[in-house]
Amino acid sequence: MTRPPSKPPVTRLVYDGTVFRIEFYVAPNGIIPAEEWLEQLPLAAQQKFAALFARMGDTGKIWNERKFKHLTETDQFFEFKVEADRVLCFFFVGRRLVLTHGFKKTGDKTPKREIDRAEAYKKGFERRVPYES
Repeated sequence: MTRPPSKPPVTRLVYDGTVFRIEFYVAPNGIIPAEEWLEQLPLAAQQKFAALFARMGDTGKIWNERKFKHLTETDQFFEFKVEADRVLCFFFVGRRLVLTHGFKKTGDKTPKREIDRAEAYKKGFERRVPYES
């Protein structure tokens, strides 16, 4: 008897802090956009992002807006920042912070296409994960 193919998980744990669980979004096809993007960065940048994820997970706050901030043109998206590199994310029920994808920022504003991409990932995530009560 053969088993039906299993669906990929909706997220993969990055860091389980005392305040937040930092998770990578996993697309239905199994691709993990933020992880794939981070892996192509130099090791020093990867380490800086890892330190930011750990700080957010453990303390729940990063006061320095040069490292983490709300995207003012959105209601619900935030960005981790290391120089020109960005990882977009959103908060979710149950102390979860989900990382959608990364990109290199070249102008003053976050490109609309990057916000649209984060919104599409968030909608896909919400369709596949029931809200916890």
